[in-house]
Amino acid sequence: MSEQSGALAGIRILDFTHVFQGPMGMQLLGDFGADVIKIERPGAGDWSRAWGPYIEGDGGDAISLPFLSLNRSKRSVALNLKDEAALEILIKLVDSADVLVHNFRPGVMARLGLDYATLRQRNPRLIYAQSSGWGDRGPYVESGRGGHDMMARATGGLFEPLGPDGLPIPVGISVDYPAGLLLTIGILLALQSRERTGEGQMVSTDLLSAAFHSNTWNAAQRLNRDRAKDSGAVGSTEEAIQKSFRTADGYIEISPVFTDDALRDLSVALGLGDLSQDRRFADKATRPAHAAEINALLQRRLLDKTTGEWIVELEAKGILCAEIKTFDQAAEDPQIAANEMVVEMEHPLVGMVKLLGTPIRLYGTPAIRRQAPAALGEHTDEVLAELGYTADEIAALRTSGAVV
Repeated sequence: MSEQSGALAGIRILDFTHVFQGPMGMQLLGDFGADVIKIERPGAGDWSRAWGPYIEGDGGDAISLPFLSLNRSKRSVALNLKDEAALEILIKLVDSADVLVHNFRPGVMARLGLDYATLRQRNPRLIYAQSSGWGDRGPYVESGRGGHDMMARATGGLFEPLGPDGLPIPVGISVDYPAGLLLTIGILLALQSRERTGEGQMVSTDLLSAAFHSNTWNAAQRLNRDRAKDSGAVGSTEEAIQKSFRTADGYIEISPVFTDDALRDLSVALGLGDLSQDRRFADKATRPAHAAEINALLQRRLLDKTTGEWIVELEAKGILCAEIKTFDQAAEDPQIAANEMVVEMEHPLVGMVKLLGTPIRLYGTPAIRRQAPAALGEHTDEVLAELGYTADEIAALRTSGAVV
């Protein structure tokens, strides 16, 4: 598969993003053929370059593993944006770009003269995408408040209360991940809109909105709490049965869904008889009040066999369940392998490294994953030459400190 046949071949993205949400999304676009030019700070680059753990090569070079996870399929250009000559280079890149994306705090790009209102005058087709902690306006933005994943999860309702004697804990994955996906979707939507209108536009998302939107399943119920009735028979049973149990050798997840009486089906499958006929549990609506009793009975039985034995037995009886795996165990799962979710790439400094694959599969224009994560400024000369700079001009820019 050549680069020219990628789904996003011919799309140039100027990527100012750092750490997690933006780099993850731009890696996806790069995997499908976009020319992602990562603009980095001389001498430091993306903040995640300095965050361990690290992997070392034979020559003693150490590379950040988080950086490796998020930055393949990109070219790195190191520009000193405090230098006028570097800003001139960047403006030339803007003229040739389809997308500019950043996740700086509001106001940073404006101080550099790189805000959307300014750049759209040069390139009306430019899609200007940004993601922040809190959004584009509002009290947190106006106060200049910093933001990151945990703050967004805490503010957006993604901490789980443990009860009167425990502290709330964060639930789910880092909100940087869905925020990065939303940013990527926004860029693709804007590119599609440009196909019809010929005009670029601004795209924006933020960590708080992504965190809050992650409550989608039960949001309507909670937002309309004063009008909501009880969760109903099926919902009450699902609520009563806990999601994980110990087995003789590990843990199992049981999904009490797609049935009119999960307690009946599960208890029969476990050889406990039909617990739905027990007078304590006969009323489906009141089962949550007896959750401790129900789960104690289920747990006691599940300790009798291994996870693997229970999966074979329960699946044969129509019960949805799965082994609860650590990441290391998941990485060895044959379905993960079939989905090509672990890939190997050759890195010039540290040799062969294993990275996550691409979770989107296009069968006509599949992912390319054309190069390992770049060294800081690895492609500066290459990109400058594409812009028409001569070797002598590039050397002078390096001497002046405008580029690295």
